[in-house]
Amino acid sequence: MFPNFFHLTKRFWFSLNPRKLSEENLDWVRSHLSENEFDYWEKFSTADKHHSFQVAKQASSEIGEEGKEFVAAALLHDIGKLESGFTTFGRVFATLCCLLFPLRKMEKWVQKNKGIRRRLIDYAKHPELGAKLLRQIGSKEQTITWVLEHHSESEKWETPREIAEILSSSDND
Repeated sequence: MFPNFFHLTKRFWFSLNPRKLSEENLDWVRSHLSENEFDYWEKFSTADKHHSFQVAKQASSEIGEEGKEFVAAALLHDIGKLESGFTTFGRVFATLCCLLFPLRKMEKWVQKNKGIRRRLIDYAKHPELGAKLLRQIGSKEQTITWVLEHHSESEKWETPREIAEILSSSDND
């Protein structure tokens, strides 16, 4: 699920002392999201806001303004992680668990309604949870689709290949 060790290590070190986005950058984010999407994006930690902003800025430089729904997807691709409630060290633990326990094994815990197992499943299923949330708040279908498939194998992408490759590359830098 999380094969890019260098990317994760870089994100971890940055998350220990994240920078807040400038008002100019927040305005840029606001211009690419609906009001409901921005309200949820605001719930991200400072580190997650910075990560999603970096992914979206890099992607938008290649996609252009005509792909606004894909820039929104870049900003919101990890929105489902909010459901797990993990902070930085909890996410490190969850990531390691996801590497050790494949989702099919964790799904045996699905009857758990609370506790660490439930949160681990939520973390592992963040693409599905994020897509469900975005569907509920009326996001565009292209945005929802990428959020859902951003950890999928490229053969399973429904997002146009060129766009999906840009989004994936931007997320893993």
